[in-house]
Amino acid sequence: MKSKAAGFTLIELLVTLAVVTILLTLGMPAFGNLQQRNRAANAHHLLTTSLAIARLTAVQRGEPVSVCPSTDGTRCRNDVVWDDGWIVFADPARANQPASAAAVLQRVDPIGNGLALRSTAGRTRVRFNPSGWAYGSNLSVRLCTTQGQQHLGSVIVNNAGRPRSEFFENKPCPYALSRQ
Repeated sequence: MKSKAAGFTLIELLVTLAVVTILLTLGMPAFGNLQQRNRAANAHHLLTTSLAIARLTAVQRGEPVSVCPSTDGTRCRNDVVWDDGWIVFADPARANQPASAAAVLQRVDPIGNGLALRSTAGRTRVRFNPSGWAYGSNLSVRLCTTQGQQHLGSVIVNNAGRPRSEFFENKPCPYALSRQ
């Protein structure tokens, strides 16, 4: 009795490998876009959550709490760049910096490559008063891609202290992505 060996021929394996290669080649750009959208949504949620935590903490403690961009997680930057991270800190003296390392309530790390977070000029931080209000002009932090400068969305804090998010698709970024 003759038995035939079960398996694949070399031609069948090469055809299968070619089909898999074509499918991966077609799917990778879509996967990259999905990753970018997920990172953008994550950055929006992190910033909105930090702002909500700061507002709630200010009301609970009965003292001002500030949120500002930070590179090192201990000191505030004095520019509009938020993509290197930010901090939430107790600010009873209404200073522009945390009084000590213990005053930092939350530290958020950089949002990652390919994304830029920039606040509007003239408003680089937000301070929530014990009433929960954030007096002054509205704070807008815009999220854009660094490649192609596409505006993905914004987080806006109004004077009443309420943060809200806006998401966009296929909208040009409204500002230059300089690091100052």
